[in-house]
Amino acid sequence: MPGNFPNLQYNGHGILVKHLANHTSALPKTFRLLSKKVVDSLKGLAIPEQVDYLGNYSRDNLFDDLRKVKLDSIPGTKFSYNSMAVMVLIALLENSYKNSYEHLISAYLKGHLGMYHTVPYLNELQKNDIVQGHDNKGQPVPFANLRGFYFGPTMNSTINDMLTYIEANLKLNDKALLLTHQLTYGKDDGFGMGLGWMINRDERGARYFYHDGNTKIGYNTLCVLYPTDDYGIIIIVNDTVDQHMVGKLENTIRHQFLMHNQ
Repeated sequence: MPGNFPNLQYNGHGILVKHLANHTSALPKTFRLLSKKVVDSLKGLAIPEQVDYLGNYSRDNLFDDLRKVKLDSIPGTKFSYNSMAVMVLIALLENSYKNSYEHLISAYLKGHLGMYHTVPYLNELQKNDIVQGHDNKGQPVPFANLRGFYFGPTMNSTINDMLTYIEANLKLNDKALLLTHQLTYGKDDGFGMGLGWMINRDERGARYFYHDGNTKIGYNTLCVLYPTDDYGIIIIVNDTVDQHMVGKLENTIRHQFLMHNQ
């Protein structure tokens, strides 16, 4: 990263790249606290206007605010889901490869996995194909490209592309994907983290991998891999009512699948 960051350590223990990817960095979940005046002003704006304002938060802003944070524990010792830590990881990727994250991730997905419809941001033509999202009251909300470094990482995809991604994560012919499945935090017989993936074991003791997401403005998602049984499940819901309900739906599908294959 540019410059010095002597604050990014706790009792002599620094943050490693894997700590950013497995949510054990000990970084705060917000680097810049908005004043009450700004928050009140944003409430009076439409969602696209709010997104445009916060989307101006740049990589340089991120690094400037990162110099002011304080860690609350030794990195690598405590799991706490942290979207801003992933944004730091994205900034590191851009600095290392001298290219935008949008180009890096799209090129990788196309070239290595054959995923041609998965991108961080949608252009105007692609927006015509999106499913209408809804808020937690069931009301339609406009689609928003969450650009910049203030929001957490986002990705837009299709069911077919996600099925391709699930298949690739089950076959694990790609070395990078294989690396993401290695335990980097937690216990082998319980909850743990790979790189991005959360890991656990089901009632049979079989390991599974999962990640969910909630944009707060339109969508809930859940992707689960069951390597022992050689299948995965992707659920994309166009509302933000209850992320827990998405998990219950996946659990119901899984039990029906297991009963059918007994």
